[in-house]
Amino acid sequence: MQVMNSNAPHAEDAALLKGLSRTLAKGLCGIIAILVAIKAAAYTPTVPELFTHEQHFMRVLAFTALTVWIALSIDVQRRGAAAIIALAFAIFVEMFLVPARDLAVPSIVSANLGIVLAYCGLHLYGLSKEATQQS
Repeated sequence: MQVMNSNAPHAEDAALLKGLSRTLAKGLCGIIAILVAIKAAAYTPTVPELFTHEQHFMRVLAFTALTVWIALSIDVQRRGAAAIIALAFAIFVEMFLVPARDLAVPSIVSANLGIVLAYCGLHLYGLSKEATQQS
């Protein structure tokens, strides 16, 4: 008969904490990605731009990051669904949250470009992952 130490963590508790910390980290990263995308959508430079079309570059980066986060959260193999979710969010942000700007159509185009770039990158990642598993 073995006496169990009551101070030692059980395997189930360790797995629960690991899953909880992973979920918490994923959620916090998602909140950051969403806030960055909203900020990028509302971005208008107050000082002279460093380069031409700086605000569109910021939107491309923000929506690329958001799409990658969504894909990694739901599953890399579901990258199409991630792109559709990011596109719906981009349209919502551009049409309802930040509609007062005159850049609505070009900013939607730059957000879509970021989503398409992320989708293509995730597709190439998925193909390379499948190729390494088959080897």
